[in-house]
Amino acid sequence: MNFSKLISCSALFLLVACGSEDNSEQEQAVNNAKRDCNLTMGWESRAPYQYERNGEITGIDVQIFKQAADKVNCDVSFVEKTWAELLTDLEKGEVDVLAGATVTPARESFASFSAPYRDESFTLFIRSSSNYDGNTLTGFLSRSQKVGITSDYFYGEEVYALMNHPQYSSLFIDSKSGEQSFFNILYSEIDGVLADPVEGHYIIKRKRLGDQIKASNVHIPSESVAFMFSKKSVKEQQLKDLQAAIQDMVTQGKVKQVIANF
Repeated sequence: MNFSKLISCSALFLLVACGSEDNSEQEQAVNNAKRDCNLTMGWESRAPYQYERNGEITGIDVQIFKQAADKVNCDVSFVEKTWAELLTDLEKGEVDVLAGATVTPARESFASFSAPYRDESFTLFIRSSSNYDGNTLTGFLSRSQKVGITSDYFYGEEVYALMNHPQYSSLFIDSKSGEQSFFNILYSEIDGVLADPVEGHYIIKRKRLGDQIKASNVHIPSESVAFMFSKKSVKEQQLKDLQAAIQDMVTQGKVKQVIANF
């Protein structure tokens, strides 16, 4: 190799090396920018909304929020606990965001909310051998049948009134998760469970309970749910940006696209 070729090759090597270094620095800058904003999302196992698959936290709610967070250049980390524990952590500012939350006056004292992004209703699931064919929760409870609920879930005003009714209040049995309540039916600790119909049918299919548990004719009307943000830990501008990103996803139909993928 002559001297001129050696110089050319050296120059080419330096250009490639410098280019690689520049790209590396750019990628690092982007990564650092994203790490500057890390939001902690609390989750509980509620497939297909929130669950773990192959070591990754995913689901309808998770994917929607990750896309919104990406728009405002934020990473998302996850903490798994029961819903009751997560509400407490959000109030303390130890968790930044929860999904699938109903707006209530009590929660508004410590949390801010996004625009509603999906509807959530409840169906009463019962033993396949049950002969109850009514369409009211009151009728089911009137037979002294026990109903499983998840601690600190809001099931709507109709159910709330029954939970506080002197005749029926003792028939509502708390559990840490909806999935646990399905197995409590099998153990005869309860006679039915209120669950989101999508979640309920998913549990029945995944746990192969189709010959033991069925959906009843009792359906509680749907209510809109939103993302709930801690007033203690989420900064005002950050909140506004996230609310705008979620609203854009709803308006542009991207939330429906995520739901359709599951």
